[in-house]
Amino acid sequence: KGLVDPAIQSTRGLDFHLVNVIKDNIKLQIWDLAGQDHYLSSGLFDDMVHGSSAFLFCYNASDAASIQKIDKWLEVARKHKRFDDTIKYLVGLKADLVDSGQQIGLNKLVSKYLDDPNLNIKHIIISAHKDMNINELLGELADDLQTLSKKEKSSQK
Repeated sequence: KGLVDPAIQSTRGLDFHLVNVIKDNIKLQIWDLAGQDHYLSSGLFDDMVHGSSAFLFCYNASDAASIQKIDKWLEVARKHKRFDDTIKYLVGLKADLVDSGQQIGLNKLVSKYLDDPNLNIKHIIISAHKDMNINELLGELADDLQTLSKKEKSSQK
């Protein structure tokens, strides 16, 4: 939202956001599912992703160990009947806390996902604190959703 409130805590459970992407007059519904492991088996993820057009798998870019949890979330997301046709992003959060040494190690961990041709996932590192790459992510996501919508409409003809 362009504001940083240090009092805001990590998501617990579920959070919902409506985002207007001005350049294309698109409204995104973003469901923020907490990354805690117990939500993986709760069925909440399965219920919430029904009908989703995109997945944003987020990790803490300043904590390389957090990217290892992506495998578990991908395993659950692959159950989505349209997973292969769904837009997917790997989103590194807290970019403002990443130093150059961490970035090198992070690139190696991320390449596992980016090099997988079956996954077809994009990667971006953002920072809410520095308002870095957030508009770029939303703009690119909006473009991808428009392209997906056009493909779906043309395949229905």
